Amino acid sequence: MGKIIKINYQKPERKIIREAVRVLRRGGLVIFPTDTVYGLGASICFPKTLRKIYRMKKRSGKKPLVFLIGFKKDIRKFTNKLSNEVKKLVRNFWPGPLTLVFPSKKYKTIALRMPDHRITLGLIRGAGPLAVTSANLSGKKENVTLKAVENQLLKEADLCIDGGKVPRGTVSTVLDVTNHPFQVIREGCIKKKELRKTVKSKD
Repeated sequence: MGKIIKINYQKPERKIIREAVRVLRRGGLVIFPTDTVYGLGASICFPKTLRKIYRMKKRSGKKPLVFLIGFKKDIRKFTNKLSNEVKKLVRNFWPGPLTLVFPSKKYKTIALRMPDHRITLGLIRGAGPLAVTSANLSGKKENVTLKAVENQLLKEADLCIDGGKVPRGTVSTVLDVTNHPFQVIREGCIKKKELRKTVKSKD
Protein backbone atom coordinates (compact mmCIF):
# COMPACT_ATOMS: atom_id res chain seq x y z
CA MET A 1 0.00 0.00 0.00
CA GLY A 2 1.18 3.51 -0.75
CA LYS A 3 2.44 5.61 2.13
CA ILE A 4 -0.39 7.45 3.92
CA ILE A 5 0.26 10.84 5.50
CA LYS A 6 -2.18 12.96 7.48
CA ILE A 7 -2.13 16.68 6.78
CA ASN A 8 -3.76 19.71 8.38
CA TYR A 9 -6.30 21.08 5.90
CA GLN A 10 -6.36 24.57 7.44
CA LYS A 11 -2.58 24.88 7.74
CA PRO A 12 -0.95 22.28 5.46
CA GLU A 13 2.48 21.29 6.76
CA ARG A 14 5.12 22.42 4.27
CA LYS A 15 7.27 19.32 4.75
CA ILE A 16 4.36 17.11 3.68
CA ILE A 17 3.67 19.24 0.61
CA ARG A 18 7.38 19.11 -0.27
CA GLU A 19 7.42 15.31 0.08
CA ALA A 20 4.39 14.98 -2.21
CA VAL A 21 5.92 17.37 -4.73
CA ARG A 22 9.08 15.23 -4.84
CA VAL A 23 6.96 12.15 -5.57
CA LEU A 24 5.11 13.95 -8.37
CA ARG A 25 8.30 15.36 -9.90
CA ARG A 26 9.79 11.90 -10.27
CA GLY A 27 6.68 10.53 -11.97
CA GLY A 28 4.81 9.17 -8.97
CA LEU A 29 1.06 8.87 -8.38
CA VAL A 30 -0.55 10.72 -5.49
CA ILE A 31 -4.05 10.53 -4.01
CA PHE A 32 -5.02 13.81 -2.37
CA PRO A 33 -8.00 15.94 -1.29
CA THR A 34 -9.35 18.71 -3.51
CA ASP A 35 -12.14 21.22 -2.98
CA THR A 36 -14.63 18.81 -4.57
CA VAL A 37 -13.69 15.12 -4.06
CA TYR A 38 -10.51 13.09 -3.51
CA GLY A 39 -8.31 13.03 -6.59
CA LEU A 40 -5.79 10.67 -8.16
CA GLY A 41 -3.15 12.58 -10.04
CA ALA A 42 0.31 12.85 -11.54
CA SER A 43 2.47 15.41 -13.28
CA ILE A 44 1.46 15.98 -16.90
CA CYS A 45 5.13 15.43 -17.81
CA PHE A 46 4.94 11.63 -17.38
CA PRO A 47 2.73 9.96 -20.03
CA LYS A 48 3.54 6.48 -18.68
CA THR A 49 2.16 7.44 -15.27
CA LEU A 50 -0.95 8.92 -16.86
CA ARG A 51 -1.56 5.63 -18.65
CA LYS A 52 -1.26 3.89 -15.29
CA ILE A 53 -4.12 6.04 -13.96
CA TYR A 54 -6.40 4.72 -16.70
CA ARG A 55 -5.42 1.14 -15.91
CA MET A 56 -5.88 1.55 -12.16
CA LYS A 57 -9.31 3.10 -12.51
CA LYS A 58 -10.40 0.85 -15.36
CA ARG A 59 -11.20 4.09 -17.11
CA SER A 60 -12.08 4.42 -20.78
CA GLY A 61 -9.29 5.92 -22.87
CA LYS A 62 -11.90 8.15 -24.47
CA LYS A 63 -12.34 10.05 -21.21
CA PRO A 64 -9.62 12.69 -20.87
CA LEU A 65 -8.07 13.65 -17.56
CA VAL A 66 -8.54 17.15 -16.18
CA PHE A 67 -5.44 19.34 -15.96
CA LEU A 68 -5.32 21.26 -12.67
CA ILE A 69 -3.41 24.54 -12.76
CA GLY A 70 -2.08 26.72 -9.94
CA PHE A 71 -2.70 30.21 -11.29
CA LYS A 72 -5.28 31.76 -13.60
CA LYS A 73 -2.52 32.97 -15.91
CA ASP A 74 -1.43 29.35 -16.51
CA ILE A 75 -4.45 28.91 -18.75
CA ARG A 76 -2.45 30.56 -21.56
CA LYS A 77 0.10 27.73 -21.46
CA PHE A 78 -2.59 25.46 -22.89
CA THR A 79 -4.90 27.64 -24.97
CA ASN A 80 -5.24 31.16 -26.34
CA LYS A 81 -8.97 30.82 -27.03
CA LEU A 82 -10.19 33.22 -24.35
CA SER A 83 -13.37 35.02 -25.33
CA ASN A 84 -14.84 37.73 -23.12
CA GLU A 85 -17.43 35.22 -21.89
CA VAL A 86 -14.72 32.76 -20.89
CA LYS A 87 -12.79 35.49 -19.09
CA LYS A 88 -15.93 36.26 -17.07
CA LEU A 89 -16.28 32.62 -16.10
CA VAL A 90 -12.64 32.40 -15.03
CA ARG A 91 -12.91 35.65 -13.10
CA ASN A 92 -16.07 34.56 -11.26
CA PHE A 93 -15.52 30.85 -10.67
CA TRP A 94 -11.76 30.29 -10.42
CA PRO A 95 -10.38 29.15 -8.13
CA GLY A 96 -13.34 26.83 -7.69
CA PRO A 97 -15.39 23.87 -8.90
CA LEU A 98 -15.68 24.77 -12.59
CA THR A 99 -13.85 22.73 -15.24
CA LEU A 100 -13.61 24.42 -18.64
CA VAL A 101 -13.05 22.46 -21.86
CA PHE A 102 -11.04 24.43 -24.44
CA PRO A 103 -9.90 23.80 -27.99
CA SER A 104 -6.25 22.76 -28.09
CA LYS A 105 -3.81 22.22 -30.95
CA LYS A 106 -1.87 19.58 -29.03
CA TYR A 107 -4.76 17.63 -27.50
CA LYS A 108 -7.70 18.66 -29.75
CA THR A 109 -9.55 19.66 -26.57
CA ILE A 110 -8.28 20.14 -23.04
CA ALA A 111 -10.10 20.36 -19.70
CA LEU A 112 -8.66 22.88 -17.23
CA ARG A 113 -9.50 23.81 -13.65
CA MET A 114 -7.97 25.89 -10.88
CA PRO A 115 -9.06 24.31 -7.57
CA ASP A 116 -9.90 26.24 -4.42
CA HIS A 117 -7.95 24.12 -1.94
CA ARG A 118 -4.71 24.91 -0.13
CA ILE A 119 -3.30 21.40 -0.28
CA THR A 120 -4.06 20.90 -3.96
CA LEU A 121 -2.69 24.31 -4.92
CA GLY A 122 0.46 23.62 -2.92
CA LEU A 123 1.04 20.44 -4.93
CA ILE A 124 0.39 22.11 -8.28
CA ARG A 125 2.51 25.16 -7.57
CA GLY A 126 5.36 22.91 -6.47
CA ALA A 127 5.19 20.22 -9.15
CA GLY A 128 3.52 22.05 -12.04
CA PRO A 129 0.16 21.24 -13.67
CA LEU A 130 -1.32 17.90 -12.66
CA ALA A 131 -3.46 15.48 -14.66
CA VAL A 132 -6.18 14.40 -12.28
CA THR A 133 -9.31 12.28 -12.03
CA SER A 134 -11.49 11.35 -9.05
CA ALA A 135 -9.96 8.70 -6.77
CA ASN A 136 -12.49 5.93 -7.35
CA LEU A 137 -12.98 3.04 -9.74
CA SER A 138 -14.83 4.00 -12.91
CA GLY A 139 -18.57 3.75 -12.43
CA LYS A 140 -18.30 3.97 -8.64
CA LYS A 141 -19.25 6.92 -6.42
CA GLU A 142 -16.70 9.68 -5.92
CA ASN A 143 -15.03 9.68 -2.50
CA VAL A 144 -15.05 12.53 0.00
CA THR A 145 -12.62 10.93 2.48
CA LEU A 146 -9.41 8.98 1.97
CA LYS A 147 -10.81 6.16 4.10
CA ALA A 148 -13.52 5.56 1.48
CA VAL A 149 -11.06 5.18 -1.42
CA GLU A 150 -10.85 1.61 -2.76
CA ASN A 151 -7.90 -0.42 -1.42
CA GLN A 152 -6.66 -1.35 -4.89
CA LEU A 153 -6.14 2.35 -5.66
CA LEU A 154 -4.44 3.00 -2.32
CA LYS A 155 -2.09 0.07 -2.96
CA GLU A 156 -0.92 1.35 -6.33
CA ALA A 157 -0.51 5.01 -5.41
CA ASP A 158 2.96 6.11 -4.35
CA LEU A 159 1.61 8.49 -1.72
CA CYS A 160 -1.82 9.08 -0.17
CA ILE A 161 -2.57 12.37 1.60
CA ASP A 162 -5.31 12.30 4.22
CA GLY A 163 -6.72 15.79 4.60
CA GLY A 164 -9.99 14.73 6.19
CA LYS A 165 -13.37 15.22 4.56
CA VAL A 166 -13.30 17.48 1.50
CA PRO A 167 -15.19 20.82 1.71
CA ARG A 168 -17.79 20.36 -1.03
CA GLY A 169 -18.22 16.64 -1.57
CA THR A 170 -19.66 17.17 -5.05
CA VAL A 171 -17.92 16.97 -8.42
CA SER A 172 -17.03 20.07 -10.41
CA THR A 173 -19.28 21.36 -13.15
CA VAL A 174 -17.80 20.74 -16.61
CA LEU A 175 -18.50 23.36 -19.29
CA ASP A 176 -17.43 22.97 -22.92
CA VAL A 177 -16.45 26.40 -24.25
CA THR A 178 -15.01 25.22 -27.57
CA ASN A 179 -18.06 26.47 -29.48
CA HIS A 180 -21.08 28.73 -29.04
CA PRO A 181 -23.41 28.13 -27.38
CA PHE A 182 -21.39 26.73 -24.48
CA GLN A 183 -22.47 23.25 -23.42
CA VAL A 184 -22.71 21.87 -19.89
CA ILE A 185 -21.22 18.37 -20.04
CA ARG A 186 -21.74 17.69 -16.33
CA GLU A 187 -23.63 19.73 -13.76
CA GLY A 188 -21.94 19.63 -10.38
CA CYS A 189 -21.35 22.26 -7.70
CA ILE A 190 -22.19 25.17 -10.01
CA LYS A 191 -25.64 25.17 -11.57
CA LYS A 192 -26.47 26.01 -15.19
CA LYS A 193 -28.41 29.14 -14.24
CA GLU A 194 -25.35 30.54 -12.42
CA LEU A 195 -23.24 30.02 -15.53
CA ARG A 196 -25.84 31.61 -17.80
CA LYS A 197 -26.16 34.62 -15.50
CA THR A 198 -22.40 35.15 -15.49
CA VAL A 199 -22.01 34.81 -19.27
CA LYS A 200 -24.85 37.28 -19.91
CA SER A 201 -23.66 39.85 -17.35
CA LYS A 202 -22.27 43.14 -18.64
CA ASP A 203 -19.38 43.49 -16.21
